[in-house]
Amino acid sequence: MKKTCLIIGNGPSLADIPNEFLAKYPTFGSNRVYLKFTPDYYSFVDKLWVGNYIDDINKLTSKEKFIRNTYAHLVPGSHPIFQISGYDFSFKPLEYVHGGFTITYVNMQLAYYYGFERVGLIGVDHYYVMEGPALTHQTGPDKSHFTPDYYQPTDTWCRPEITKNEPSYRIAKKVFENAGREIVNLTVGGKLEIFKREDWQTW
Repeated sequence: MKKTCLIIGNGPSLADIPNEFLAKYPTFGSNRVYLKFTPDYYSFVDKLWVGNYIDDINKLTSKEKFIRNTYAHLVPGSHPIFQISGYDFSFKPLEYVHGGFTITYVNMQLAYYYGFERVGLIGVDHYYVMEGPALTHQTGPDKSHFTPDYYQPTDTWCRPEITKNEPSYRIAKKVFENAGREIVNLTVGGKLEIFKREDWQTW
């Protein structure tokens, strides 16, 4: 049987996924996913707002934590993550990762490194309710995550440009397939069509 895990996105569809399902597998999750579920492997590399949640991160019981290098010293026992630009795939993510314009891509590199052969994406909706131009800094709540409390009033965050994620996803798909591994999209709905879809209830 292939070594299997879930990569949990923070999209609206995650709200309807039972935690009992997430708990069936080793899990990779990021940012404020812990408002719903605590993953085994937790990551936070966004320089704009990771510093706002150091106390929360330290309280998490995740098996491993991967934190942006400039903040990792504030999270004892965490792995510092050095993020570099460019469309590529890192086979040594504990040394450096390619950001790929989404933390989901960072988690794909980590999942590969930890030997997972079968990866299910859940809650990776791949769209945002846009109320401003892409790639601009915003403050306060939005409507594109599994809870309206995902961002706090003091958080500054960057509106994504979804099309920038897609080349990275295609790279990950090719890397996994070349190694006899697979990434499957279990997300309910959403707009990510790069990976084959399966039903999480029968997966």
